[in-house]
Amino acid sequence: MKTILKPLAAMISVTLLYGCTAPSDIKPANKLNKSSVLAHSQQLDNESLSSADWPKQQWWKSLHDEQLNELIKLAMKHSPTIQMANANLRKASASVMAADAQFEPQLSAQGGVTRSRLSRSEDPLFQGSRYTTVYDLGLSGQYTFDLWGGQRDAWEASVNAQHAAAVDHQAANITVASSIVSTYVKLASAYHLLDLAQKDYDRTRHIVSITQQLLDNGLTSKDRLYTTQSNEASAKQDLKKRHLAVNQLKNALATMIGQGPDVAKSIKRPTAVLTTQLALPKHLPANLLAHRPDLVAAKWRVEAATKNIAAAKTKFYPNLNLSAMAGFKAVLGDAMFEDPSRSWHVAPAISLPIFTKNLKADYIRKTADYDTAVAQYNRTLVKALGDVSDTIMALKSAEQQLDDAKLSVQLAEKSYHINEKRYQSGMGSHLDVLVAEQRLLHAESALVTLQNQQQEKQVMLVKVLGGGFYEPNNQQSGTAEHSTTTEHSGKTEQQHVKVK
Repeated sequence: MKTILKPLAAMISVTLLYGCTAPSDIKPANKLNKSSVLAHSQQLDNESLSSADWPKQQWWKSLHDEQLNELIKLAMKHSPTIQMANANLRKASASVMAADAQFEPQLSAQGGVTRSRLSRSEDPLFQGSRYTTVYDLGLSGQYTFDLWGGQRDAWEASVNAQHAAAVDHQAANITVASSIVSTYVKLASAYHLLDLAQKDYDRTRHIVSITQQLLDNGLTSKDRLYTTQSNEASAKQDLKKRHLAVNQLKNALATMIGQGPDVAKSIKRPTAVLTTQLALPKHLPANLLAHRPDLVAAKWRVEAATKNIAAAKTKFYPNLNLSAMAGFKAVLGDAMFEDPSRSWHVAPAISLPIFTKNLKADYIRKTADYDTAVAQYNRTLVKALGDVSDTIMALKSAEQQLDDAKLSVQLAEKSYHINEKRYQSGMGSHLDVLVAEQRLLHAESALVTLQNQQQEKQVMLVKVLGGGFYEPNNQQSGTAEHSTTTEHSGKTEQQHVKVK
């Protein structure tokens, strides 16, 4: 009999241990982009996780517009986008706290009084109608040993997720600030176009007046008058459109900062001027791509997914738990704290998974989460390269178009001055002067529109590069340090996120 039991016991042991091994056929399918894509930035090709080392964040202060500074300040407090980012960051911090709690023993205290009446079936003497009072006071605890490092991996995953949430919070700040600056630039341009529309309307009214006088003197026909009146009506319509554009942009700014339309009425004409401080540097550092918060956050999530896979793998292994209780249990008449009332127990236990189908499903999910995080990182990286490339091309094209637009304005000015001098010398008509002025105003309007597009692309380049520019030799850019402190096993570990 013993000869049969020994091999049987060995087979059962081998079967149990085999059931505890993690499946080796479940592996991630996606890989982080490298080689040709990452060749655009040496810093992105670094295997170590880059810190959130962005360029200077409050770049908009170089525009020297106090109203703009105040709008962004209000947005950082009241914008729903920022509020959501704050909530997500607190949630991530709570997850770190929960993961850290796994390293500490679970303790609980309990106490109570139980008064009961025994029936005949509950009474050992089968008499019934007996009353008992039980007093209970104790302290119980439980501790799970991290034999395979699964709890540590889960904790590190939560810390990485917290870093991603912190970067997402910074990304929300960049997005809101860039959107406000871009809209503010559009508002400044809208005011310039409004000025030009007002001039155009005044000019058309003047042309109508001159044409009416010429018609009264028999020097022109009615069709010329109808044409000038039509131009006046079009100019008046365009003026109303320009007023509407200004008011709509003010409402858009009020919405971005989380305020009502009444705040829009208090927004004044912008004084910000985008100068060469926001222009494209002569030598754009390629590693600025690594400063994009969405790219940094995606990398943190890849790291978190890696740790989650490691934590899921340890669930296939046996684990050791220890539970204990110590206290006092006394019935009515016994001394509560005397030796007969003392009670305690210690219960070490080994858990050994046998049917691991649910663990395998969880392992597959964690692996799929890793593939999703890698795919998100790769997509973000490619999009970042595309965003920067498109913005740079648009900026260069705008710069070339500006040269043509400025030339058009110069030629229109010359034409206007020639017609003005001819009129002053009696060789031309006032109508020719106003027509020349019309061409000049149209050229100026096209120039203002193009300058606005260039300024918007400058703001966009600030955004797609992760918040702003910095010169490698510039020592004036300040550095703020956000520190996330986590207690772990009696020790304090600090994770630092640097923000330039």
